Amino acid sequence: MTRYLAADLHFDHAEVLDYTDRPFASIGEMNDRLLDNWNAVVDPDDEVIYLGDLVVPSEPTTVRRWLRRLNGEITFVVGDHDEGVRRTRAVTARREYRFEAGGYRFLCVHDPAEAPADRTDWLIHGHHHDMRPDEFPFVDPGNRRSNVSVELTGYEPVPVAELIDYIRQGKRLRTRPS
Repeated sequence: MTRYLAADLHFDHAEVLDYTDRPFASIGEMNDRLLDNWNAVVDPDDEVIYLGDLVVPSEPTTVRRWLRRLNGEITFVVGDHDEGVRRTRAVTARREYRFEAGGYRFLCVHDPAEAPADRTDWLIHGHHHDMRPDEFPFVDPGNRRSNVSVELTGYEPVPVAELIDYIRQGKRLRTRPS
């Protein structure tokens, strides 16, 4: 089993194409590519810590439809566009999630503003997409923070072990190296 991280898929969300720099000509193309990329790297027995904003509009029926199509066991940290996730029983909705790996402790939230100011863990978040990569890059060692919005990760989930390798390098990375 491999553990992955991802945030901000925004399936079906037309406006996300306008306010991010996604390289898709249509919502259909975006949905297909995001789904294909996810399922190409995540096996059914893998775990994905998903940090919010799955589908817009977020309705329980639509949420369940997308969750059934995604490989892996999903630990769901809700974002600001996840009202339907909160109302469905398809997955447990959490405000935050903590775990340890590779000698590091991690706190996962959707919006980094929701994290305690005095935290000592590495913060993993989404929410900012690629709109402020200087402030919220993929890896920020100085602030012990990682932005796993799909725009910064090559539009696919990132293995936790890979993120740990980048953290150990101690380099600030605007986006995930390809």
